[in-house]
Formats: sequence, structure tokens, C-alpha cells
Amino acid sequence: MTSVNNASSASNAAITASGSQISKQNETLYHESNLIGTWKGTWTNSKQPITCKVLKITGDTAEIEYDHNGKVEKGQASVSKNIITYGDISIGTKNGTKGAIEFAVGTIKQTGTLTKAAADSQTQTDPSKLVGSWSGLTASGNAASFTVKSVTGNTAVVTYAVNGITRSGTAHYDATNHVISYEGAQIRSADGSSGDVTFTSLGNTYSVPVKKASKTTSTTSKFA
Repeated sequence: MTSVNNASSASNAAITASGSQISKQNETLYHESNLIGTWKGTWTNSKQPITCKVLKITGDTAEIEYDHNGKVEKGQASVSKNIITYGDISIGTKNGTKGAIEFAVGTIKQTGTLTKAAADSQTQTDPSKLVGSWSGLTASGNAASFTVKSVTGNTAVVTYAVNGITRSGTAHYDATNHVISYEGAQIRSADGSSGDVTFTSLGNTYSVPVKKASKTTSTTSKFA
């Protein structure tokens, strides 16, 4: 698949997002995280629409949804450099915004062009009402604070603290349900001002009602 076989440069950081686990080496050389997202396009000859969602990448395996000719398939594909192969199709990208798709069975070949959906391809300054600092305390003494620093596509950079334990990292953002999930904890809010943080501790699941601090209010957590 020569049209997509050139890799782009990438950051040195390993990627862990949406359950994806991409090695530091592959991310540096091939920027495999560029493949994650929703791709839409058409076949060159038939002009039929194509949609392919790359949900996550773990090592050399990708979880995808492939919609073509009114049929939706879900399954696991193989990842090599900046190309995903699923059965008879291959999908690749150089820059994470434009891509190509190829179907090949024996001597029969068909190609198409793809574009990643804007929500996945563009860095968004504040696309989610969840961005900000949240905190709360229950009557039984369970405390939680959750800071969503930024959201890009379906990933979020977060710091959260529950009952004195603090963690930071890259989380999964579910825009449809207004939920961010990170290491067993979830924050959810439909209106961007109040919500809840759910977490598990010692085998029990707790839910803490939280409110978002105003931008003029100090965001230092009392509970960390």
C-alpha cells in the first residue's frame, strides 16, 4: 500500500489512551496514534461511502468498526507501522487527518480516500463541559477531586484524587455520554456544572456528587 507507507515524525512519549497501548518506539517512528479515530471517505471507482472507526490500538492489534455497503463489521485488525489491515482491506495515514484505503483480493484491487472526522483530528481548546476542576464529599466521608486539564478527540489529560490517593495520566473521553474514564474512576456531567465521580475501593463502588469550580476559584483540592 504505497500511498500510505511513509511515516510521520512523532513525540517521544508512549501513548496510553482509550485503552490503547502503543509502544514508545512505534509512536516515535510511525505515530501510530494518528490511526485512532473515525475515518470517512469513498471508493475511487464506485463512489460508495466508507466509514472505519479505529477504537483503540494495543500492541500490534487494533479494534475497529468497518461500515461499507450498509454493512457494519466489528473485529480486530493488525497494525504495522502506520497501516491497519483488516481482512482484505488496508488503511493508512501519514498525518492523522488524510488517509487511504485499499481493498485487494488476488488481482482485484480498489482504492479510496479517507478523512478523519474533525472531532478526532483537531486539537480542541475546551471542547467538553467536563474540562475544569471538580470536587465533592459525601456524608459518609468519601471525598473525590477530578481535574480535567484538556480534551483532544477521545482522550483527556486528567488528575484525580479519591480518599487521599492521587493519580494523573491520559483518560478516555466519551463525548456522547459526557463521561471521562481513568483507571477505574469515572466523572460524568451533563450540564458542565454538577456531576458525579464513581470509583471502586476495596471491592466496593462509591459515587461522590461533585461540582465544578469557577475559573476564578482556586482549584487546590482539599481531598488529595
